[in-house]
Amino acid sequence: MIDAPGEGVRLDVWLDVACLFRTRSEAQNACRAGKVAVNGQAAKPNRHLRSGDELEIDRPLGKKQRVKVRGLADRHIAKAEARKL
Repeated sequence: MIDAPGEGVRLDVWLDVACLFRTRSEAQNACRAGKVAVNGQAAKPNRHLRSGDELEIDRPLGKKQRVKVRGLADRHIAKAEARKL
């Protein structure tokens, strides 16, 4: 876990670690296709996230998933812990 203020984690890495996508490459492809927005703006996979950022992910069948970043991690952690991110 990364707790230092001012530090950030790449968007594609965080999406994978937080179990929102199955793989980092899936997360990268979604970002490149414009399906992930951070704080209302389309985001590239290398954008750095910080606690408090709000994500909106376009899912299949026109659904949107809204997520607020509560914690940062750059390595895989237990799924129960990942859901708290």
